[in-house]
Order: sequence, then structure tokens, then C-alpha cells
Amino acid sequence: MNVLVFTNMWPSPGDPYGTFVAAQVDDLRAAGAHVSVLEFDARGARGAYLTAARELRRRVAAEQPDLVHAHYGLTGFVAQAERAVPTVTTFHGSDAHVPWQRRLSRIAARNSTPVAVSREIAELIRRPDAAVIPMGVDTDHFRPMPRSEARETLGLDPARRYVLFPAGRSNAIKRYDLFAAAIAGLEVEGLPFEGYSRDEARLLLNAVDALLLTSAHEGSPVTVREALACDTPVVSVSVGDVAETLSGLPGCAVVAADPARLASAVELALDAPRDGTLRERALGSSRPAIAARLLELYGRLA
Repeated sequence: MNVLVFTNMWPSPGDPYGTFVAAQVDDLRAAGAHVSVLEFDARGARGAYLTAARELRRRVAAEQPDLVHAHYGLTGFVAQAERAVPTVTTFHGSDAHVPWQRRLSRIAARNSTPVAVSREIAELIRRPDAAVIPMGVDTDHFRPMPRSEARETLGLDPARRYVLFPAGRSNAIKRYDLFAAAIAGLEVEGLPFEGYSRDEARLLLNAVDALLLTSAHEGSPVTVREALACDTPVVSVSVGDVAETLSGLPGCAVVAADPARLASAVELALDAPRDGTLRERALGSSRPAIAARLLELYGRLA
């Protein structure tokens, strides 16, 4: 299976943007696919999509892949310039939530094989029949460890209770104001995810007592499944695929975007046992499992 990944999200040494796409490419290669990548950065670059479309046609003619896998709705939209091989488009979130992007994403979804990272995204792009395949979680890296050990490494107080805000405070979509209001009356300390490395992220998810997600919208937040992989309970507003992900899990809850209701759910999460149940749920979307699902989809097209 020869796949050309076409993406506007790709990490560089100084910028982790698109790390999850690069990880998926690695997983597909590990599963036996031959994958080449055409990446471009469209942030602030006028004409970048048109330039990328021309390069896509050239690369397809030169490499003759079995299919193109575009990441992000706008990328899938310009991928229509190439019709020689089938195209798969993964829709990640803002491409379905931002109105003008949603219009273009719906066109891309009609003219390619759509993959949505959540059922909500599939509905927004008007393709309820789309395959729902989230990005994979590195369950080897994100795994349970003793909370005391994680806190000691990070320099956190072993006697305090901590609740993680899984983003920077300046990210308006994540709604730190709602997070702060929800925990204001609790005897906990809120920890924003700011300035932590990948290794420290694993430590942090083990060090905290719970994660609280208050975003205005999401696709399929990987941080939620990373927390579960560490056996850490999650409380969230109803967004993306979180309700499905957390359904029936002890200590986890999806409630209205109301500070009082979020606070009550967090209180219950703080005392939830860590017995491996949450991790079992996360294993279903491990990176190898997601790669296998994609290869199955590819096989039906090529």
C-alpha cells in the first residue's frame, strides 16, 4: 500500500504543530504501508494552498501512490485538484466548527472518502456515514505511574489536590475562565498545561487528581484519552466525542458548562479509584489500533 499524506500540519524542531499527524505516519509505516508526505505551512502564507495543490499533482504523477490521505478540511478541499487516485480526508475539528471552513469542508467531504475524528464532526460536515477514526494515543508512553513519584519529579506538593487545565490560559476556545470558576470553591489547585515537555506531560497526567475540560468546541481531544491511559479521571463539558469516550467510566462525567455542576463532578472525580478501568478504555484507540483501522479503510479504496 503506497500512500501520499497531504497535510497543512507538520511539526518542526521548534514547532510541534501537527505532531499527531507525524505520529500517525510513523504508525502506518510500522504497520507495513509505504508512506510519503507532502507537507506545507499555510499559516499566514497567501497562496500556500494553491501552491500545494500544484505540488500535489506533480507528486502524484511522479510517485503514483494508491491513494492520497489529506489532513484537515481545507487541505482536502484543494486536494480535489488531483483526481488520478482516490482521496481520503480526515476532518479534525475547527475545519467543521468555523463557518467558512465548514462550507469548504462539506465540499471536500462530498468529493473524497471522509474520516471524522468524532461523530459530531461527521454530522457537521453532513457525512453521517463517514468513518469515525480519532487520532491514536501513545499508550506505551502515557501509562500509569505512582502519583507520589510524578509529583516529586515535577516538584508538586504531595499533600495538595490538583486539577489539570489541558491547555494554555490564553487559548480562548478552551475557556480558562469557566475552568477557574468551576474550581474556585474547591480545595484544589488548578494547573494549566503551560511550558511542559512531552515527558513532563506524562508525569503531569499522573500527578494530578483529575483533568477538567471546559472547551467551547473540540474534535476528539487526544489529551482526554491520554489522561485515561494514565488512569486519571476526566470531567468535561459536552464537546466532540468526549461523552462517548467517557461513558460509564468511574469518576468521569460529562456535564453542562455550569461552574456549580462542573465543581460537583470534579469533587466526585477526586476520590475515584485508579484500578485500570480508565486505561482499558484508552487502549481501544492506541496508535497501532488506529493505524490498523486506517489500513482497513485504505484497502477498500485502493
